[in-house]
Amino acid sequence: MDRPAPLTDAEFAALMAPLGPFGAAPRLAAGVSGGPHSLALALLADAWARARGGSLLALVADHGLRPGSGAEAEGVAALLAARGIAARLLRLGLAPGPGLQERARAARQEALLAACREEGRPWLLLGHHRADQAETLLFRALRGSGPAGLAGMAPAREAAAALVLRPLLGVPPARLEAVLEAAGIAPVRDPSNADPRFARARLRQALGDPGGTGPATAALAEAAGAFARRRAAREAAVAERLAVAARLHPEGWAEIEPAALGADAVAGAALAALL
Repeated sequence: MDRPAPLTDAEFAALMAPLGPFGAAPRLAAGVSGGPHSLALALLADAWARARGGSLLALVADHGLRPGSGAEAEGVAALLAARGIAARLLRLGLAPGPGLQERARAARQEALLAACREEGRPWLLLGHHRADQAETLLFRALRGSGPAGLAGMAPAREAAAALVLRPLLGVPPARLEAVLEAAGIAPVRDPSNADPRFARARLRQALGDPGGTGPATAALAEAAGAFARRRAAREAAVAERLAVAARLHPEGWAEIEPAALGADAVAGAALAALL
């Protein structure tokens, strides 16, 4: 089997294009764990920003859950600095206990967004890829998620501090690892990613497709895409209905025309959005 080719700068630019506009000299931030996929994102995003007169700030979070994690994070920052990429360390200091991965994910995102606000970086890039999207769909399906949850991670999501962008959701992780191989960079491997105590690690092992190039991963990612298109269509229908049925007042209340709102599923979703 042929080895996957590295994702190119031109391909990355094509993935970024629908997530804009970015304006002149865009100031990006990216969450970089030191793993292969976030490091590849840092290299690609740095080249993309520089080509447009902008810059990238890598945000390296240290959860403090493993001995030596602080030194690893410092090593990642030094590696990036050697390539001319500015980096900032974020010390999270999480305590061990139940729901560790979920708590770590939430704490990391909170810290990343806080850093974006402090640094004046209105775009936060994350390195989630096709296999991550497939795992997310399986994870949510096993927890009984409805159609909105089965849409998986969105390529763009608004947050108060920044717009969270995931440009690599359709990219197999093998192509991102190839970016690092071409650059001569050895990534950090977090052992918790293969720890069967965690549900996502078990799903990853069950899929048996670490490179994300197999048919099962592709089918799951495509299913998430179909649910995402359905979610987008519903959101558009809700926005259209609200535009004709509701009048929003700056004091924080809404005036609704019942006849224009209707009594169907879209009306229910529109009323829920207002509430």
